[in-house]
Amino acid sequence: LQEQLRQAVQGGDMETSHGICRIAVALGENHSRALLDQVQHWESFLALVNMIMFCTGIPGHYPVNETTSSLTLTFWYTLQDDILSFEPDKQAVYQQVYRPVYFQLVDVLLHKAQFPSDEEYGFWSSDEKEQFRIYRVDISDTLMYVYEMLGAELLSSLYDKLGRLLTSTDQPSSWQHTEALLYGFQSIAETIDVNYSDVVPGLIGLIPRISISNVQLADTVMFTIGALSEWLADHPVMINNVLPLVLQALGNPELSISSVSTLKKICRECKYDLPPYAANIVAVSQDVLMKQIHKTSQCMWLMQALGFLLSALQVEEILKNLHSLITPYIQQLEKLADETPNPSNKLAIIHILGLLSNLFTTLDISHHDDDHENTEVKKLPVPQGPNPVVVVLQQVFQLIQKVLSKWLNDAQVVESVCAIFEKSVKTLLDDFAPMVPQLCEMLGQMYSTIPQASALDLTRQLVHIFAHEPAHFPPIKALFLLVTSVTLTLFQQGTALPGGVP
Repeated sequence: LQEQLRQAVQGGDMETSHGICRIAVALGENHSRALLDQVQHWESFLALVNMIMFCTGIPGHYPVNETTSSLTLTFWYTLQDDILSFEPDKQAVYQQVYRPVYFQLVDVLLHKAQFPSDEEYGFWSSDEKEQFRIYRVDISDTLMYVYEMLGAELLSSLYDKLGRLLTSTDQPSSWQHTEALLYGFQSIAETIDVNYSDVVPGLIGLIPRISISNVQLADTVMFTIGALSEWLADHPVMINNVLPLVLQALGNPELSISSVSTLKKICRECKYDLPPYAANIVAVSQDVLMKQIHKTSQCMWLMQALGFLLSALQVEEILKNLHSLITPYIQQLEKLADETPNPSNKLAIIHILGLLSNLFTTLDISHHDDDHENTEVKKLPVPQGPNPVVVVLQQVFQLIQKVLSKWLNDAQVVESVCAIFEKSVKTLLDDFAPMVPQLCEMLGQMYSTIPQASALDLTRQLVHIFAHEPAHFPPIKALFLLVTSVTLTLFQQGTALPGGVP
């Protein structure tokens, strides 16, 4: 069927080429173990493998000009699994034959992952673009898997190609080619520990040389930097190579997801090395938040990034930054709290409360969650005095009560208020203690007036965290008794709780 397949592809007969490909893949997938076992016929099986490779690299862009190549991806998993399942001496023989095949496969897959020309891509429907995105994720998964077979040599080969592409003076390379190589690198770096790879320093050095002329390439550059954030934590001297690119991208709404998620990863992994850059990161972030460049969920991620960043600063620095970061939102909230409730100010209130709770989710100066191996060395001295989050919560407590008093019968607003305290309690643990009496009192009043599910969740959280602290029993015990009696009364009346509690 090989010749027939070639002619069908040349003649643009998609139906025939698709059908022949399915036969070859079915044969290869279902019988690869048996075919590998027949060592004397290795050349015939290799011919079948090459035929499947031809189908993987079939000309055209998936899913617009061809739909065949995606059928072959599972075969490459199966073949690799079977090869790696043989005993070592047999495996060595197959590795000799098939390693070159898998290197060729990487080239073919990266070629297939390339975007079409901007003009052509402009004519694709949103459905075709989405199918292509999913296809690229499948290619990414395949590359990650192939790394098991090829190891560090695969990263070196991608790096060499990228280096040649970016330093070649012969002809300007297409952005698509650069993007695909970076995408291959990112696919592997996202899941494999590349901290020991000797090519990553070179790659970090190459990234600023990429002339970014287009959104897809810029996205991939961002995601690649994000995938290397753990490596940057171990090599902080390289942070300055890439951080300016990320901060610049933050201002571009088209790069919203990739730039914000990358900054969040860097702030999480490298926070102990970021104090010299903190002022700049906070300033750029504040600017994009004020200009409302990003959608709600990215604004929340950005606040989480800032929480990680501030966690590594001295307490007075944290308070100074918190003040400049939060003041505009507190002023907005004060205005909103005075207005008559309506749908548009409700959304604004929920947005501001969400920003605060996401900031407090990750702002942890006691570093409860640090699982980084090197944290012990870098840990800051445990700060004395009240926790900055507690200081801020105490300052805005009356304002939050004022918002609640107007919106107490709106489950979403109540939930947003409770989320601020719930996230803070979870992060601060014992440090939250100074807030316990006033929070218990407020929760009791809320639940007695209009019982809601979020108030119950927050009560549970308080009981859970302070159950071993007799000093805080009185207010929590009183709250627990109140919540229990209100709930029992409701059940006796046969009333279901509002806010989703059965």
